[in-house]
Amino acid sequence: MKATKYIAIALTALTLTACSNDNDGIFDQSAADRLEQYKKDYAEILTSDGGLWSMEYFSNSDEPGYVFVMKFDKNGSVEISANHKWIGGTYRQETSLWKMIADNGPVLSFNSYNKLFHIFSDPANIEGPDAPTGETGDINETGYGHDGDYEFQFMEVSDEGKTVRLLGKKRMYDIYLHRLDASTDIEKFLTDVQAIPARFSKTFNDMTLTDSEGNLYRVYDMYTAIPSIYPLDGDAVTQTVSANGIFTLDGFRFMNPLQVKKADDSTFEIEKLYFTEDGAMKGGDIEDMRATSPLENIVRADLTWTLDPESLSGKVKTLYDAANDACVSALTSKDKLGAIDLTYAAVTGKIVPQLVTRIGNRICRDYIEYDLQKDEAGNVIPSDQLHFSIYGGNNTAIKYDQEIPAYKAFKDYLTGNFVMTVENPLCPNVITLTDKNDNSSSVSFRVKN
Repeated sequence: MKATKYIAIALTALTLTACSNDNDGIFDQSAADRLEQYKKDYAEILTSDGGLWSMEYFSNSDEPGYVFVMKFDKNGSVEISANHKWIGGTYRQETSLWKMIADNGPVLSFNSYNKLFHIFSDPANIEGPDAPTGETGDINETGYGHDGDYEFQFMEVSDEGKTVRLLGKKRMYDIYLHRLDASTDIEKFLTDVQAIPARFSKTFNDMTLTDSEGNLYRVYDMYTAIPSIYPLDGDAVTQTVSANGIFTLDGFRFMNPLQVKKADDSTFEIEKLYFTEDGAMKGGDIEDMRATSPLENIVRADLTWTLDPESLSGKVKTLYDAANDACVSALTSKDKLGAIDLTYAAVTGKIVPQLVTRIGNRICRDYIEYDLQKDEAGNVIPSDQLHFSIYGGNNTAIKYDQEIPAYKAFKDYLTGNFVMTVENPLCPNVITLTDKNDNSSSVSFRVKN
């Protein structure tokens, strides 16, 4: 088996032979014989070492890609596994047939109907979870269905036989096969792939991408696998580009390389983004992609951040515990510190940021002002530094500031200088504040659903 053969070479050889008998002496076999040999070689590649492969499949340019697992058997059967949304997002397996056929070169044909796979090439009306009514039903009635392929030309075998690039016979989309170890737990593999989009969030839709030259771009809708990108120094209306792609265990690949526009309208390509060790992404000319900075997120008026008491450490924990004990001592045994939020609410008709604390069933509102800078467009300049000041409060907050000094001391500490970090740079739903002058003292705030 020649695992690194390129079909382009094979097709060139076939073409030369077909065009001129003068070249017959160059080859030991006829074009037809060579084609048969290539079919055998590629069939051997598919079925060797357990015959287990993941497939990165695209049916059209309007949908994200889908991951299948396929186990090819020498007897012509293929066990296809999937958990995509068109079968309810649940894990299923179904066995059907495959065959190597000849059509301008070796072609992999899935030549018997498989409910998990052929749903994408079936011209029937699309039915599923995205019907306009929000219920299962017809999504469109164009007569083209998902418009996908079920036959694929072999284009390239690489990575010592571990990667196969196929080309959809009708739609001409690149479809990749990646060899899996025969012992792979297929259901777990597909479940792990299915979980990748959860690293992103609709709540934190805006992301910042930095190219190798330091230029910044806004990326949004990444969680849909059809992201859009535009240069921050450019025009979001005329310079936004979008494309579909597919989530894999190591990152995200566009169906076709995305031509990203710079502010000056020059372009560069993004083909694939890989997850980095810290949970962000990079690849090619992209140095970094992650959610917008902690400051930009914590000051958002549409979000409420609630303190996690279990996260307290060091001095801030000491002050919190003292405040809690003082509230119980000064009031009643039921009057403990409750939820503590950074949020926004109306004050005299104006929405302002507030530190909201609860003592028993009483709500204390401190009106705060964040220390931040904005650019010419009014956008918050990215930062991992947090400082805010209290300039007033409701009567309940003022009352307890006077009557319970330990409670006021705890709140005053929160107005210090903190450095912010996030657990997940792609979905920063937890932000940890660490005292800039005492890294043993920290507290985490979680976004409130």
